[in-house]
Amino acid sequence: MAGFWAVNATACAGGYAPPAKLGPPRQETSWPTYLGTPRHDACAAESLNADPRPLWHTDVGRAVRGSPAMGETVLVVGVADRVVALVDRATGQSLWRSRVAGTIHGGPLLDGDRVYVATEATPDARVYALRLRDGRTIWSTKTESIVAPLALDGDTLYAATEAGTALRLETDGGRIVWRRRLNGAARAAPVPAADGIVVATTADTLYLLERATGQVRGRLVTPGAVVGAPALDGARLYAATTAGRLLAIQLPGLSVAWDLAAGDAVFGAPVVTRDTVYALARDGTLWLVPADRPSAARSFALGITATAGPMPVASGVLVASGRTDETNGLAAERRCAADLDAPFGAGDQQRSTFRVARRRFVSCDVERGTGNGSLGQVARRRRRGRVHRDGRPRA
Repeated sequence: MAGFWAVNATACAGGYAPPAKLGPPRQETSWPTYLGTPRHDACAAESLNADPRPLWHTDVGRAVRGSPAMGETVLVVGVADRVVALVDRATGQSLWRSRVAGTIHGGPLLDGDRVYVATEATPDARVYALRLRDGRTIWSTKTESIVAPLALDGDTLYAATEAGTALRLETDGGRIVWRRRLNGAARAAPVPAADGIVVATTADTLYLLERATGQVRGRLVTPGAVVGAPALDGARLYAATTAGRLLAIQLPGLSVAWDLAAGDAVFGAPVVTRDTVYALARDGTLWLVPADRPSAARSFALGITATAGPMPVASGVLVASGRTDETNGLAAERRCAADLDAPFGAGDQQRSTFRVARRRFVSCDVERGTGNGSLGQVARRRRRGRVHRDGRPRA
């Protein structure tokens, strides 16, 4: 067993080829958790042009998996063909690509001069620390297969595996401090909270673990599985389930403050902005729920099929669907829910981020009930193929 959970320091390993272009030595803006902040509101203050157009696209590999990690000048993405890529935010230029031993599912994290990422067991499951400057491996720790995003809290990384093991690792060298076997697989990122570490599993259970030891402090049976990372706002956790329920859960007691029916499964992560919880059901219903008055919840039917969460911005809410069917314009899923749970990253009007596969944009003004025109006639923009970095389509 000790060999299975081994740590390999590979900074001096053979086979490493320095990249042609280098990234910055460090970033002051960190991305320590899935979607950037515990509330998932990294974009809440950002603005978007009323007629958004791509400023650049860039090819980083076969398919981007999970949320990108955003710094002030670069972004980091995990790619399905076992690659982590660093991209310049202003130009879309690919700075370096670092190959890892397994496929990436949950997206990377960014902190100072390091990038952290986990891989599935196809063929080799590991947690990595990479150098931001050049993508070189600082350390890697062998684990069970990980599809859930990681979570960073100070000098500690938390991970949860497909086999149902929660892990605490040291960021300094990748040593595993503790592991705790839970019931069910983990698809959602662990959530570091003041009272412990929250881990949701596909066994319809939410666990609260002790930070120091991994001991189970409490558990809550949920109406369906939580597969999108819960949002944390102080002592309250907001989670959505595959059975179509939105839950407000009080910590540390794991008591349910309210439970709202969303009408269909919710696969993406909810978002908390100011005093409102945002969630997007699979049937395209966008929910806005006042955190302290769920009876005043509002919903908007967007006419899409959605498996990723919404992204509130200053002027409204961004959502995305699966590919569009060419004959009738209906959203048609082409991949499983977990594969499409890759929402937008933060940006501004001058800096665009690239997209995952091919999806439709829908921008909704929830105050005026409009969506790039009206909610009944939502403008849908398809992005086909590659375009030049300046946004012009290729011939």
